[in-house]
Amino acid sequence: MEMYKRMRVLTKFLTVMSLLVFIPCIASDALSGEVKQGDPVTIVTPGTEARLCPHPMCGPGQHITRIPEGTVLEIKSIKEVKIGTIVVKWFEVTYEGSRGWISIFDTNKAKND
Repeated sequence: MEMYKRMRVLTKFLTVMSLLVFIPCIASDALSGEVKQGDPVTIVTPGTEARLCPHPMCGPGQHITRIPEGTVLEIKSIKEVKIGTIVVKWFEVTYEGSRGWISIFDTNKAKND
C-alpha cells in the first residue's frame, strides 16, 4: 500500500512539473505575435509619423514617404536588423505604389510589455 501511495504522489508531481514546463512554452508561442509574409499589419504611430524607408534603418530625411495611422498593409518580407543586443524587425510593404520598409514599432505587431 505504501508503494502505491508513493507512485501516486510521484505521478502527480511529474504531471504538475510537466505542465509547468510545457504550458508556458505553448503560451509564449501563441502569444508572441509572430508575423509572417502575407500577414496584414496596421500602422499605429500617431498622425503621419510612420516612415516608409528605402531600406531598413533609414535615417532622418531618407524616407520615401510617410504613412498615416490606421493604414493596413501586407507584409511582403521580413528582415531582422541587430542593433547592439537588440533585434528590430522590419517589414517590407507596398504603400501607394511605393515599395519600402517599416519598423515593427510603427505597427500593431510590436509587443507592449
